[in-house]
Amino acid sequence: MLERLLCAVLGHRYVVERVLNHGARKVGCTRCNSHWAMHDGTRSFVRWDEEFEALYAPGGILESEERKC
Repeated sequence: MLERLLCAVLGHRYVVERVLNHGARKVGCTRCNSHWAMHDGTRSFVRWDEEFEALYAPGGILESEERKC
C-alpha cells in the first residue's frame, strides 16, 4: 500500500523484465510490483494482465523469437 502511494507521488521505478520481440517488452516497477506491456510501434503502454501473459507465455502464439529457438 505504501509502495503504491510512493509511486503515485514520486513515480515508478521502471525496469525491463522481458523483451518480447523487436519493439515490444514487458516492463515492471521495482517499488510497487506493477507490470505493463510496452510497444514502440504503436507508442502504447498498457497494464500487463492475464491475456498478455497467456499470449507471451512459453507455447503462446506470440512467444518471443529467442525462446522459440
